[in-house]
Amino acid sequence: MLNNRQSSSDKHTDARTRNDIIFCISAACVVLMLVFAALMYIDFIPIPVIGIAALVIYLALVSAWLGVRNRRLPAAVSGTITELASEKSFTVLASIKCPVIIFDRTGVVLWCNSEMSELLGSDINGYAGRDVSELLPFDPSVGDFEGMAVNISGRTFNISGHKIDPPETYYCIVLYEVTEIERLKKRYDDDRIAVAYISIDNIDDIVEYVHDNFRDAISGVDDTLKRWAQSMNGVIKSYDNDKYIMFFDAEHLDTCLGNRFSVLDDVRSARVGDGVPITVSIGVSCFPAPLSEREKYAREALDLALQRGGDQAVYKTESSTEYFGGRTKSVFRKSSVRSRVVNSQLTAMIGRADNVIIMGHRYGDFDSFASAIGVSKIVSMCGVKVNIAVDTHNKNLAYCFDKLSQIRAYDNMFVDDADALDLITPDTLLIVVDVNNFNNLEFPAVARKVGSIAVIDHHRKISTHPEQVKLSYIDPSASSCAELVTEMIETSLRSQNLMKEEAELLLAGILLDTKQFTRNTGTRTFAAAQFLRGAGASPGEAIDLFRTDLSELAREARFNSSVTMYRERIAIASCDGDTDDSYRVTAAKVADKLLTVKGVEAAFALVKINDRIHISGRSSGNINMQLILEKMNGGGHFDVAGAQISSDSVQSVIQQLKDSIDEYLDT
Repeated sequence: MLNNRQSSSDKHTDARTRNDIIFCISAACVVLMLVFAALMYIDFIPIPVIGIAALVIYLALVSAWLGVRNRRLPAAVSGTITELASEKSFTVLASIKCPVIIFDRTGVVLWCNSEMSELLGSDINGYAGRDVSELLPFDPSVGDFEGMAVNISGRTFNISGHKIDPPETYYCIVLYEVTEIERLKKRYDDDRIAVAYISIDNIDDIVEYVHDNFRDAISGVDDTLKRWAQSMNGVIKSYDNDKYIMFFDAEHLDTCLGNRFSVLDDVRSARVGDGVPITVSIGVSCFPAPLSEREKYAREALDLALQRGGDQAVYKTESSTEYFGGRTKSVFRKSSVRSRVVNSQLTAMIGRADNVIIMGHRYGDFDSFASAIGVSKIVSMCGVKVNIAVDTHNKNLAYCFDKLSQIRAYDNMFVDDADALDLITPDTLLIVVDVNNFNNLEFPAVARKVGSIAVIDHHRKISTHPEQVKLSYIDPSASSCAELVTEMIETSLRSQNLMKEEAELLLAGILLDTKQFTRNTGTRTFAAAQFLRGAGASPGEAIDLFRTDLSELAREARFNSSVTMYRERIAIASCDGDTDDSYRVTAAKVADKLLTVKGVEAAFALVKINDRIHISGRSSGNINMQLILEKMNGGGHFDVAGAQISSDSVQSVIQQLKDSIDEYLDT
């Protein structure tokens, strides 16, 4: 048909050309006749004038002809197209071997071809006048359907949508079947190998609990893991006493994600000794990449699971990370071997550096500040220049600065962000303490500029670190960062080398995060406190740092007047209106005190400061604060966590918090 139409078009073109030639010749003949007549009968007109007049007349006749012809041509072409559309359009659409449906802008079906009727199971006229959303699983109000995919009767189709505007708006939808392509794609994805690394948490500490029953306990875990691998037709191999690697087809990964890695519960249900649970951490990776890349990501996922406290699975892809489990508290490590190893690695990095900058988290507290002081002591003993990047105007740290004001070594040690940026050289080492989320650093610009970073923290790891991080010491089983730093100092210094003021600040950091040894303590916590006591730290003077004035009591009263209970065991307090930065610390104190109320297992205190809502979360040990608040871009520890949200409404953030609590408790 197309060739015939093209041939017809060529004929029309040739005819127009012949007509133009005939007219030009005829016009020329007429003009010549007029010239001869003028020469014969008009003597007073010069011959050149007659010639010019003849030429003008000829050109005028040709121009008039072309103008008339061009005005008629569009009308003729338009008529041809209109005729084609009116007579052939639906014939063409009806003959397409793909389902086609036409509906108006309100979604009312006007017509569909036989392929669409066969797909939907009725005759062609059976769907006219019905709503298209009743027939096809998509929303017609979207308008742009190009590239959408729909499933109909177990078959998959891609949509190609066409909008027809004049004189009214219509939509023509063509469905292209991709069922076989999708089946092959799924088969390819399912046949891909998933890699999993598995580690038994704190196996060295468990040995001390179970003694002779250790082999039986580990054998039980081994059997559970092997049954899990067998259920997925996977292969699992042990490459150490407490570590495994497993390979399985990706088609079983959806099952693991669906049951949220229930194998964690299966392992945890087995208790040894005096009811001590055995837990495992799992790192899984599976995405379109070479097997070596998947293995690398699985190892990184396991490290992340361990740094978040263990007893959880981390599924890592090239673009996202998902967390499962993590509902039990970290088992306290009795051994400080790792702190000695980390201290050796850190001192080696310090020795290679030109200078060292130490930095904690935004809105620093006693733990953050004391940890920076302790690390600065280690750096000074290595003979390397050290500075602490901190907000010297932070009212929460005023007592700390006063305590160190009489020590000459700290005269020029504290710097702000501008001075810290000026201190950076190609061989500068940044040591980050009491924080592992780089968005919450005191001065994030400093971290972006340095080339080498070490991290020391006790909060659960939230995300992967930037490439500059060369050493990461994250131990969620520790009570505080001050405890970790004290252990490192103990392996390299005598207690006599630590000043009394420095020891008291470190003790204050431990007291802060343990609520004066009432929560989240282990044998290492008391060992660190004993070392600090030997260095001259006075518990009484350390506790004096926590004393408050009457204005603090008034601020707490504003929170206490708005306390509500949610889900019968969670207390939520809030404060809005006239506030300042000091209310952030008040919120933390209010959350701590709410835990002393009978029946309260978790407490949250919210306060609006400028354009941000600050949340402090505390738990008695049964509810994981980190899992709740990290859904709100926060983080922290199992018992202690926080978040900051840009919002003008405290009530809207409270609703977000309740939604996050519901998601945690209901899964």
